[in-house]
Amino acid sequence: MKGISVRNVVLVLASVLATVAVVYLTPLKHLNILDPLPHDVDPAQFWKEYSAHPDQYLFLDVREPDSYNTAHAKGAVNQPIGSLYDLRNVLPRSGKTIVLICSSGRLAGVAYGFLENQGFLNLLRIQGGTQQWAQEKLPLEGNNLLAPIPTQD
Repeated sequence: MKGISVRNVVLVLASVLATVAVVYLTPLKHLNILDPLPHDVDPAQFWKEYSAHPDQYLFLDVREPDSYNTAHAKGAVNQPIGSLYDLRNVLPRSGKTIVLICSSGRLAGVAYGFLENQGFLNLLRIQGGTQQWAQEKLPLEGNNLLAPIPTQD
C-alpha cells in the first residue's frame, strides 16, 4: 500500500470545506423538509398560567391598533406584526415566553414563523386567537367589547 498523498488530503479537506460552505453560507440552511408548526396553547390553559405568573410571559397581540383597541385579551400588549422586525433584537430570547395572539391565529402564525426564523425558541401561539379567547369567556379589554371579532386577520 502506498502512503496517503498530500494531494488526496488536500482534496478531502477542500471537499469538506465546500460542503460546509454550501450548507451554511447559502439558503439551503433554511430548507425545511417538513412544514414547521407553531406550538399552540389553549386560551383557558394559558390564562390560568398567565394569571398566576404574568412575569414569565410577554403576551403580544400582533394586530393593528384599531383592531386591538376594539377588543383584546386582558394583559396582551399591542405590537403590530410590522414592528416585530425592529424589535427582533430586543425581544427576550430566554427567561420569558413570548405568547402571540391575533383575531383567528393566522397573523400570529406568520409572526411566530418570522420570530422562529430569527432564532426565537421561546414562542407560543394562542389557539384560535381572540375569537376563541372570547368564546371561552376569558377576560377582554377594549373600547367596544360588543363588536364582533373579525374572522380573519
